[in-house]
Amino acid sequence: MDLDKLNSQISSMKDMDVAQLTKVMTEHQNTVIKAVLVIGSLALVFFMFNDYQKKTQALHSQVSLVQAKISAIKANNAALEDFKNFQSALPKKLNEIELITLISNYAKMYRISISSLNPAEGQDKGLYDVINVGFNAGADDYRTMMLFLRKIEKSEFPLRIDAWSGHQETGGKVDFVVNISAVLIHQ
Repeated sequence: MDLDKLNSQISSMKDMDVAQLTKVMTEHQNTVIKAVLVIGSLALVFFMFNDYQKKTQALHSQVSLVQAKISAIKANNAALEDFKNFQSALPKKLNEIELITLISNYAKMYRISISSLNPAEGQDKGLYDVINVGFNAGADDYRTMMLFLRKIEKSEFPLRIDAWSGHQETGGKVDFVVNISAVLIHQ
């Protein structure tokens, strides 16, 4: 390849006509073909690389979106799990009849005699219900009465002794009045 000769002929092309241009091209046919192939190959590589870059960017964009969605799903699952744990930590539900039965069972356990029972009254407070029960009872001694009242307050259900009063008779027997409330959270 004689590039100097080709270069000088190309610079003199300003004054050439089609016949002279054809003559120069036929003389340097191999060089022109090689130059066209090199330029064509470079153009092809450029377009392929550009297409590859676009596809890579699109793929990275999709991967980012999928990762964001996976993160959101994981956060949602964690929140649901936390909510389930929170709900399981809430006290067990108890209705009016179950509350009266529970108090009766505790009374039997500590040999407390319940002489009268005011019916359970439920009040809806919006997010929770409150059930109130009052009763008159008797115990053999002060210690038994206190164990019974502690059992009520330490119950697995959300029970609270709102008020109690009592007096001890001459034989050691204790008569007392208790007002209990239970809170039931709506789920």
